[in-house]
Amino acid sequence: MRIAIVGSGPSGCYSAQALRRVYPTAEICVFDALKTPYGLIRYGVAADHQGTKAIVRQFARQFEREDVRFFGGVEVGTHVSLDQLRAAFDIVVLAHGLHSDTPLETPGAGDGSVYGAGRITRLLNGHPEESGPSPTLGASLAIIGHGNVAMDLGRLLLKSGEDFTGTDIDDEAHHALSCHLDTIHLIGRSAPDEAKFDVKMASEILDLPGVTHSYHGIGEHEGGLNSPRRELFSAAPRDVDSPRAHVHWWFRTSPVRVEREGTRIALALRTGEVQKSTIGVDSIISAIGFSADARQQLYPIDPAARESGRLERGLYVAGWARRGPRGTIPDQRADARSLAALISSDLPRAGGRPGVEALADEVVNASDYAAWLEIDRQERENAMPGRIRNKSRRG
Repeated sequence: MRIAIVGSGPSGCYSAQALRRVYPTAEICVFDALKTPYGLIRYGVAADHQGTKAIVRQFARQFEREDVRFFGGVEVGTHVSLDQLRAAFDIVVLAHGLHSDTPLETPGAGDGSVYGAGRITRLLNGHPEESGPSPTLGASLAIIGHGNVAMDLGRLLLKSGEDFTGTDIDDEAHHALSCHLDTIHLIGRSAPDEAKFDVKMASEILDLPGVTHSYHGIGEHEGGLNSPRRELFSAAPRDVDSPRAHVHWWFRTSPVRVEREGTRIALALRTGEVQKSTIGVDSIISAIGFSADARQQLYPIDPAARESGRLERGLYVAGWARRGPRGTIPDQRADARSLAALISSDLPRAGGRPGVEALADEVVNASDYAAWLEIDRQERENAMPGRIRNKSRRG
């Protein structure tokens, strides 16, 4: 059996694991547009969540011991077509994730006033495609969205250099983004007990030293006895000696208009049905979700495919590319196992495809796993004091 997996992030690596169990002797090749593996874990997971990033040790075993081959710097749709992959492999799994930020549709948001959360996250993680200078967010920032990505950004931007000991934060990008920041507005349309953030993620912001908090859109009747989320915000905000920053938590609140006023931005908000207010900020980050970019439009994905994972017999989709930007990394493992079971029922035997040898010209310049190990070694050796690596921009 010849198997190709497009994408080496969590869903791609979990798919390789699950398919190796189903097809013990198969040729399994993982292709990635970047020269380095691990995708979302390397460039999407927050730098101060090294426990989450440690999952790469498990994925490394399949490249080192289970004969899964890595081909980095091979972009499907550019260096090799999907049709070529399908002609060479019995099974193709699209696990390329979602890279584009869902645009904020608020009137006025399209005039360059809004940064996408994905871009800011990639900057903080040293992504090679974000090699230009980082913007400065100013003193006051609005983050639209109450998901875990919004919580990550709020926390990371409020932390200082010494808070990142033992991490792989891009210090240059972090300093440029946050050097003047002292106020963050976290704006979400749901009530506290319905917000999409994990309680732990919100707690990490509330526990930051030297940061004060105020809450908007929470009714007095919401005491906190029935919901862990309500409990977070039911207590009176604590006093802080010599506060360095302040966070405004806006619940049941939506942006209704973005207007430029010189170098400042007037952001009009609606809380509940009638209450309106306007806040002045220097910048806005939209953290309302992710979508496929033009490079990822390899195959139309209809609702039936999202449910089953099957695009056609022999062609499948996994992870965020399948279900959208939802679920944790462990959720991708469960999805991969169910997809592997589906694939094995569709294709119990090999179809006689030639495998990667048929793509010798297309992958001649690919970066293999040994090259990644050398990049990894150099990144660790070149790490600044207090950091675990200095990421290469060759990715």
